Amino acid sequence: MKFLRFFSPYEWFLLIAIVTLNFVVFFITGEWDMLSTVATVSGVLCVVLVAKGHISNYLFGLIQVSLYTYLSWGVGYWGEVVLNGLYYVPMQFIGFFMWRKRTREGSRTCVRAKNLTERQRLVLFIVCAALIALGGFVLKYYGDPAPFLDSTTTFLSIVAMFLMVKTYSEQWYLWITVNVATIIMWGMAYFREGQASHLIIASMWCVYLLNSVHGLFVWKKAAKTTSLTN
Repeated sequence: MKFLRFFSPYEWFLLIAIVTLNFVVFFITGEWDMLSTVATVSGVLCVVLVAKGHISNYLFGLIQVSLYTYLSWGVGYWGEVVLNGLYYVPMQFIGFFMWRKRTREGSRTCVRAKNLTERQRLVLFIVCAALIALGGFVLKYYGDPAPFLDSTTTFLSIVAMFLMVKTYSEQWYLWITVNVATIIMWGMAYFREGQASHLIIASMWCVYLLNSVHGLFVWKKAAKTTSLTN
């Protein structure tokens, strides 16, 4: 019963949703891709735990980004390959130790959230816009099938992961944007190639999007509490 109460009803909805979507894709396509299933379930577990501010998210994150790197390689989304394989994988270890240092008083597993200043948000917007534009032209040159979408997901994810490690609530605005762009990317891949794994990955990002909206409200509330107690 303690395990059941660990997740809120909404969080259980997200977890059940991703498992259900895997079965729906199987019945629609007649194909079952085990790697995609493990990647999506572990990925949703990871983001749900991030929204809770729980440090165990890094374990499931390591599983998800490792498998997602392999799946992105097969599609040719090189930005996603570099992002997940060379950045996300080591950041799982860095993030774990950074969160260990910023746990809430009286807790070994949950962190304190904080907000950026107005000036920092402006700088964040300008830097992200410049990186997306530059990255899009580079990926287009190398034949990426969706260069500017791939650039958006790649660079915003890099920045969002940094904000996540530093426990800033603004990470969720970037994750929401990344989720929308990635859903479109994997939807395009499915219509190009028709593989069930692409549809499963797209469904995972739909659940990520729902979780990101939830995470934004949870972290904004937590950051406000932190500022009042400091």
